[in-house]
Amino acid sequence: MAAVNSTGNCYVWNLTGGIGDEVTQLIPKTKIPAHTRYALQCRFSPDSTLLATCSADQTCKIWRTSNFSLMTELSIKSSNPGESSRGWMWGCAFSGDSQYIVTASSDNLARLWCVETGEIKREYGGHQKAVVCLAFNDSVLG
Repeated sequence: MAAVNSTGNCYVWNLTGGIGDEVTQLIPKTKIPAHTRYALQCRFSPDSTLLATCSADQTCKIWRTSNFSLMTELSIKSSNPGESSRGWMWGCAFSGDSQYIVTASSDNLARLWCVETGEIKREYGGHQKAVVCLAFNDSVLG
């Protein structure tokens, strides 16, 4: 189980017990100082090898769950010093194969990224306001 807080930290616990009438126990595993501003969401990849955290610091960070080291940092920060902030990175969702992640942000865009390289594969526009949450489904819906 994982959770993020308003100081940018991500906490991870192991769950034990919970079988039958047994009470589920939370065993602290690690604390990740993930972001410099509000952390807004965390999400495990479908294969459980990765953990993504999203933040008001304009980044989505992808952590390896084997040792909680940073694998990739996805950023919507402007590289132009005079350009204003693009806003918060609100949320994310992994593809079913854990190879891609889509992010929601305050600049009215959803972006599809390659998890391994951090490369933006596609941007989805057309929203009049911030994209604050999303879901990802790899299969064709009928």
